[in-house]
Amino acid sequence: MAHTHRHLPVRRGAYHISGSPRGRRSAADGLSPARRCGTVADAGTPGTHPPTGKPRTSTPESGTPGPGRPDPDAPLRPSHDRGPTAAVARPQSPRPRSPAPVAASPNTRRYDARMFMQSPLTGFRAAARRAAGSLRSAHPAAFRTDIEGLRAVAVLLVVLGHAGYATFGGGYVGVDVFFVISGFVITGALLREVRATGTVSIRRFYARRALRLIPAAVPVVLAVLVATWLVQPLRAARTALDALSTAAYAINLRLPYVGTDYFDHGDPPSPLQHFWSLAVEEQFYLLWPVLLLGLVGLYRRRGGTGVPVRRLAAIVGWLATASFALGVFATEALPHWAYFSSPTRAWELGVGVLLAVGAEWLARIPRWAALLLAPAGVAAVLAGAVTYTGATDFPGYAALLPVLGTAAVIAAGTAGRAGPVAWVLSLPPMQYLGRLSYSWYLWHWPFLTFGAVVLGPRLDPDTGLRLVGLALVVAAASHHLLENPVRHLPTLRVAPTRGLALGGALSAFTALAALAATQMIPTAGGRGEQLDAQAAVAAAPSPQGRLTQLLTASNKPTIVPANLTPPLQAAADNLPAPYTDGCQASDKPAWQATHCLYGDLSSSTTVVLLGDSHAGHWFNAMEAIARQRRWRLAVWIRNECTPASVLVYGRTDRRLLHDCSRWRRGALQRIQEMKPRLVVASNTGTYTTAPDGGTDTPDVWLAGWRETLRQLRATGARVTFINTTPHLRDDVLPCLVAHVNDARACQRARRDAVPAVERRQLIANALRHAGVQVIDPLPWVCTATSCPPVVANTLVYRDNNHLTTAYSALLAPVLGRALHAGEKRASRPAPRRTTRS
Repeated sequence: MAHTHRHLPVRRGAYHISGSPRGRRSAADGLSPARRCGTVADAGTPGTHPPTGKPRTSTPESGTPGPGRPDPDAPLRPSHDRGPTAAVARPQSPRPRSPAPVAASPNTRRYDARMFMQSPLTGFRAAARRAAGSLRSAHPAAFRTDIEGLRAVAVLLVVLGHAGYATFGGGYVGVDVFFVISGFVITGALLREVRATGTVSIRRFYARRALRLIPAAVPVVLAVLVATWLVQPLRAARTALDALSTAAYAINLRLPYVGTDYFDHGDPPSPLQHFWSLAVEEQFYLLWPVLLLGLVGLYRRRGGTGVPVRRLAAIVGWLATASFALGVFATEALPHWAYFSSPTRAWELGVGVLLAVGAEWLARIPRWAALLLAPAGVAAVLAGAVTYTGATDFPGYAALLPVLGTAAVIAAGTAGRAGPVAWVLSLPPMQYLGRLSYSWYLWHWPFLTFGAVVLGPRLDPDTGLRLVGLALVVAAASHHLLENPVRHLPTLRVAPTRGLALGGALSAFTALAALAATQMIPTAGGRGEQLDAQAAVAAAPSPQGRLTQLLTASNKPTIVPANLTPPLQAAADNLPAPYTDGCQASDKPAWQATHCLYGDLSSSTTVVLLGDSHAGHWFNAMEAIARQRRWRLAVWIRNECTPASVLVYGRTDRRLLHDCSRWRRGALQRIQEMKPRLVVASNTGTYTTAPDGGTDTPDVWLAGWRETLRQLRATGARVTFINTTPHLRDDVLPCLVAHVNDARACQRARRDAVPAVERRQLIANALRHAGVQVIDPLPWVCTATSCPPVVANTLVYRDNNHLTTAYSALLAPVLGRALHAGEKRASRPAPRRTTRS
C-alpha cells in the first residue's frame, strides 16, 4: 500500500550547515533554492516554491561522520518518530536567495517533544502550525503532514468498508489513494537522489523497501497460517499456497487465476487476499527505479544534464494513458483480472509519478487555486467511498474519482498553501493513524475473515468494528515493537547489503513455512465405512429407486464416514474438469467464447452443455453419458451467466453483468455453427433483473428464454433444461467438520432449499409449454422432507450449492435415463388432430 512508504530515507549528504561549501547546490540540479522547515523526512515532497525567509542554523547530530557532514547512506528519522527537528524561521527582509538548508539539532527535538505533552488545545494549535510550516517548506524533503493524514483517511475508508458499514460501501477506493501516494513519494525520493548524486543506488533502494515492508508482513503471514490450521483446516492447503504467493509478492497474479472475486461472489475470501495491493506496489518498485535510471542515463549520454523532467513526464504520461485504457477495457471484459492486475492499476501509481516529476510547476499554483483543490480532492475521494458499491464497475472510469481527488490534495500541498484540509490532516490523531496505516491494513483483514469463521459468516458492522479495533491494537504493537526497531537498526542503516539479506531471509523463511504448511494439512474425517453409493446406483436395475433408498437412509443419525468421497479436506478444490482445464470462461475476455470438447471426439453426434457454474457441476454426469453413448460433448460454461437472454445483476453485489451478455451472444452463435443434436442447459435461480435486488418481472425472464430457445432451435437441436439445484444454508464443509458424529446437523429442510420457488416453477411451465424437456433434480438430492449433505459414502455438496464431482458422477445413470426418456418423447409423432364433420 502507499502507506507503506512513509520512510523513504534521503541522502544526508544533500543537507549541510549553512556556509559550508558542500551546503550549496549548483543550479544544474534543477532545484530552486529553499529554506529548511520541519524534519528531513523520508516522506517528503519534491515540490519547491520561492522562499520567504532565512532559516536558523544548528549543529549536526552527534555521531555523524565528519564535521558538518552526515553519513550519506543513513536514513533520517521522520518527524513523527522524534518530532520536528528544525525551527521555522520568521520572515525577514526579502532576499533573492536563502542559504542552504541546515541539519536538525537535538535541541529542537526536545522542544517539540515538550510541545506534544501540552494540553489537547495546544496540541491542535501546534498541528495547525505544523501543517502551515510543512506546506510552506520549499525543501524537497520537507515532511508532508498532509500526506500522512491522507494515509489515515485511506486506511479508515478501507477498514470501515470491510467492517461492513454500508455508508462506506466504496471504501475500497482507499487502495487507490495509497497507489497515488506511493507513486508520488517514491518518485520524489528517487529524483532527489538523482539530483544529488547523478544516479540511483538500486541496492540501497531495495534494501530500504525490504526493511520497511517485510518485517511487518512476515508475522501476519505466519499468524494466518497458524490460525487457518486451527480454525479452518479444510482451507489450509489453499491458504498455504496464498502465503507462498504472498512471500513472492505475486498474490495479485494468483487471485484472478483461482477465480477470486474481490467482492466475494463465491468461496470465502482468503485471509491473505488484501496483500494483492502490496504486490502491485512491489512490482512497481521493482521496475520503476531501473526504468528511471535507464532514462536518466540515456539522457546524459546524449549530453543532457540534471533530470529530463519534460521527457519523463511525456513517457510516464503515455504509459499511464495506456494502462488506464487497458483498465477500462478489462473492467468489462475481465473484471477479476482488471481489479488485481498491475498493468491495469499502473496508471494510478503513474499519476503520483507525474505529480512528483511536475512538482516545480505545481509549486506555482496560485493560492486561491490550491485552497480550492484540497477540499475538492477530499470531497472526490469521500464521494467515491460513499456512492460506490460492489456493483460499481471498478476500476474502469470509476477509479478516476479517487485518483484525481488524491492528486488534487497532493498538488495543493506541493504548492505550499495550508488550509482547513491541511489542518485537519495534520491533527495528531490523523498523523498517528497515518503512521500505523500499513500495519493496520495488514492485520485488519485476517481479524475480519477469521472472525467470520468463529462468529458466523454474516458479521454485523458493530462486530466488525470491534474486530478491526483489536487489529489496530495489534498493529500498534507491531509498529512500535517490531517495525521501527528493525528499520532503525544502525547496523542495517549503514549497510544496504545487510538490509537486503535480512529481507531476503525473512521472505525465504515465510516461503519455507508456507511450503511446510502444504505438507501438514490436517485430516478431517469420521470413522467406519459406508456403502459405495456410486457403484450401488450404477448396478441397480432402477437407479432412481436405489438413489431414493440411499437418500432416505441418510436422514437417520449418520457419522461422517472415513471413506467419504471426496474427503472433506479435498472437497473445496473438487472442481469439474472444465475448470481445471481452463475451459471455464469467467477468466477470459467476454468476447472470447471459449469451449472444450470431451467424450468421443471422433463422433459425428455433438451434444452441448450450456450455462453457469450450476451447468458446470453436471459435467461429470454428462461426460459419463457421452462416453457411454459415443457423443462428442461441447462444454460452454461461464460463472454467473444464465443461458436466458436477459441482462442480470450479480447475486451478491448487484453488479450489472455486461460480460455475461457478450459471452452468451458469442456462445449461441458458435453453437449454431456446430449444429448439435442436443443442448442441455442449466443455471442457478438466484439471479435478479432488478438493480436493487427487488422482485423480478416474470415477463423479462420468459422473454429471455424465448430468445435463447429461438437461437438454439435454429440449429435443429433438441433442448433440455435442468432446473435449479437445491441450496443448503451454509458452507457444508466446516459444518461437517464441527458435526462429524451427526451429519444431519448440516442438512436443510426441503421447503427452504429451493431459491426463488415461484419464478422457478413459472419458467419450468413456460419451457415445457414450448416443447423443452425440463428435469427437476430435487428428488435426486432431497427426500420428501430434507436435503442431506452426505449420501452413503458420497459428499453431495462442495460448498452450499454446487455438487461434488463424485455426486455428479453418481447421478449419471439417473440423468442418462431421463435424457433417453425425453429423446423418445421427442421422436414420437405428434398426435393428429381430428375435426367433426
